[in-house]
Order: sequence, then C-alpha cells, then structure tokens
Amino acid sequence: MPAPVLLFTYNRPLHTQRTLEALRNNRLCNESELFIFSDGYKGEEDKADVEEVRRIIRGFDGAGQVYLLENDRNKGLAANIIGGVTRVVNDYGKVIVLEDDLITSPCFLSFMNEALDRFEEEEQIGHIQGYCYPLPALPDAFLIRWTGSWGWATWKRAWQHFNPDGRFLLQ
Repeated sequence: MPAPVLLFTYNRPLHTQRTLEALRNNRLCNESELFIFSDGYKGEEDKADVEEVRRIIRGFDGAGQVYLLENDRNKGLAANIIGGVTRVVNDYGKVIVLEDDLITSPCFLSFMNEALDRFEEEEQIGHIQGYCYPLPALPDAFLIRWTGSWGWATWKRAWQHFNPDGRFLLQ
C-alpha cells in the first residue's frame, strides 16, 4: 500500500489547484490516501482565499481517499506541518509531505514510495528529499546531510527524533 500523502494548504487557490492537478497525474495517486491540512485564516483579508482553497479541495477526486482537515484558527505553517506529520506518521508509519506550491513530476509518488520501502531499515537515512538543486555530475539518487521541504518523505522511526528547536540542532 502506498504511503499516505499529506498536503498543507493556506490561502493560495491557484497554487493549490496546480498542486492537486500535478498530484492527480501521478500513477499512484488513485491508490493513495491524501490528507489535506487546511490552515485557518489569520484575518478577514484571508478568509475568502482560504474558503476557495477548501472548495477546490472538496472537488478533488483523484486520490484513493481524501481527508480534509480544516483548522478553525491559524496555526501557522510550521505548527500545522509538525502536528499533521506527527498525527499521520504515528498511525501509518510513513508519510509523503507536500506544500501547496509544489508541482510534482508524474513519477514523484512512485519514487517516494520506492525509496521509503527500499531504505525503511536504513537507520542512517531519516528523510527522502524529492528535489535537489541542479548540480553537475550527481547521480539521480544519493546521500547527503541535509533536509529540504520541497516534497519529502519520512518514517515514524526517524520522525520520533525530530526536534524543531534550531538551538538544539546547533549543539
């Protein structure tokens, strides 16, 4: 079974629409559970856009199952992602994470699921990154000591070590 896909949205209807269209073009999308975390609006000026994003999400039928989780207040991107990943990874053991401004390739979900399966027991690997800056002479897949937020995946075994405190990481 494919890993659940988590999509975090806020107030960008056009971006969200494009992200969902690209996701629909992935071979594994119709087999995947999609959890969409829609953050609440900060102020009245964002309300209409947040509501439009939610209308677009409700109309999306490209995944095996779609769960829309609407926050009634604004948590902010970091808290929304940390809470959402923690909730779903604890239930499913692995997750694929997207934000509302990412256009995935048609092979994205296949790549992520294959990597999650292949490296599940590799303790030195805690994060699969879906994007790398175009650098010369690099293979298609390689190990590196950094993480990124432009389409990624992880396992419960790795997420349990996550610490959002940058000061802790510097020690």
